[in-house]
Order: sequence, then structure tokens, then C-alpha cells
Amino acid sequence: MNRYLAVLLLLITHMPPVAAQSQGGRVPLDLGLKALQEPLQTLSNGDRQVVDSVIGLIRENKHAQAFAFLTTLTTNNPMNSSVRVLRAYVMLELGNLTGALDDAKTAEDSGTHSAYRCWFLAQVAYVAGDKSVCLREIKHLDGSPEYGAQAQQLGRKLNAAK
Repeated sequence: MNRYLAVLLLLITHMPPVAAQSQGGRVPLDLGLKALQEPLQTLSNGDRQVVDSVIGLIRENKHAQAFAFLTTLTTNNPMNSSVRVLRAYVMLELGNLTGALDDAKTAEDSGTHSAYRCWFLAQVAYVAGDKSVCLREIKHLDGSPEYGAQAQQLGRKLNAAK
């Protein structure tokens, strides 16, 4: 395991649970940092160090600073799904639901299929109030061993909120 992965795993295992803002208060959102590791490997060493700093800023609730770094990373790596997921999360924390949903959609569309990215988009769509996208992503997760049960639970919450 290279040094970068070791540091990232250390941060992940010691990171407190994260939550995203919604109009109705705080909503638990599974950021799933472990699922972000593979796409981060395509970044340059310098960009990976910036991601390490960003994760630290997120842990410290310094979301505006994290957003600034992530915007630069997104410019340099527009189709890196992990950078998009991190930026979407930070935008939720800053109250930018539309921007968060756009970045979560871009993350989901980039690269090969990933159940994690469908799950993340479903959660962001739920928080942003986009029922159709949320339901679509929940359907994508039907039968997923990692996220299927959670997606069904989110679907029940969505239907109960009618």
C-alpha cells in the first residue's frame, strides 16, 4: 500500500460521521470515503495531497475553504468522480443544493458504473428534493449487496414524505 492510501485510510477510520444540510435540518449522508479511493489514484501526487487537506478541512467543518480547493481540483480533473463527490458533499454543507446535485450527477456519469455513485446521487437527490432522480437511482441499486437495503429504506422515507 502506498503512503497516500495509508494516510487516506487513517483519515477515514478516524473521521467522525458526516451529515449534509437540508432545508429541513441535518440529514445523515453516507459520504463513504472508502469508496472514493480508486478514482483518487488517477490524480497527480500534488492533487492527492490537496485531497488529503480537503478531507481535513471537512473534518474541521471548514467547508468554504474545502470548496475553494475542490473547485480548483475539479477544474484540473473535471471527470474524477471522487473529486466531484467531495465537492457535492461540501456544497450540501454550504447549502448549495443545486450545485451539489449537479456535481453528484456528473460524478455518477463519469467512469465505469459504480453502485456507490448511484447511492451517493440518490442521497443528494433526496436532500435536494429531486424525487425523480432519487427514485431512478434507488432502482439502479435494486439487488446491490452494498447499498440495496439502504436504498430501499431511503425509498420508503421518500414515499412516506408525500
